[in-house]
Amino acid sequence: MIAAISAHIALCAFAVAVAAAVAVPAALALADRPNVERPLSALLGALYTIPSLALLAVLVQFVGLGNASVEIALVAYALYAIFRSTVAGVRAIPAEQREVATALGLPSWKRRLRVELPLAIPAILSGLRIATLGSIALATLGGYVGGSGLGAILFTGFALQNRAMLVQGALGVVAIALFAELAFRALEHLARRRASA
Repeated sequence: MIAAISAHIALCAFAVAVAAAVAVPAALALADRPNVERPLSALLGALYTIPSLALLAVLVQFVGLGNASVEIALVAYALYAIFRSTVAGVRAIPAEQREVATALGLPSWKRRLRVELPLAIPAILSGLRIATLGSIALATLGGYVGGSGLGAILFTGFALQNRAMLVQGALGVVAIALFAELAFRALEHLARRRASA
């Protein structure tokens, strides 16, 4: 059970980290370019609406059974929440704070990194929280396509009609989700306090 929980956390953490590494820089670069940002948001939103089992079924045809297909699906779904929250966070920064940074003579990229990124951290954390919770839930379906983690326990429990396995798997998913929710809420609260200080 501990190994399954560890595998589940690893699946989700890796996917969210990869999605954040792609989505946050892209959002920072495109927040002031709506002619590019809007089509990209629409594309990511369309990808987000694809039913998870359908996406996994397609990925299995090209990537095969196992964690690779699960990871690709998790990254694909996490991108939208992180990208949109980062864009929203940057656009919510008061104009006067941007003007101060411009008056100091900071180039646009330095203004982004030194002024706007720290102020957008609460919104970014919100997107990471949503993406993480979604990944925790979606990763359970990975058991259907040979993925590791708690999904493997749940689908094995269904196949064997083993109530104990089903309860263990479900409680494990709930525990991870609750921990992630509380941890991100605490980080968001701390980030908002620092941003308003």
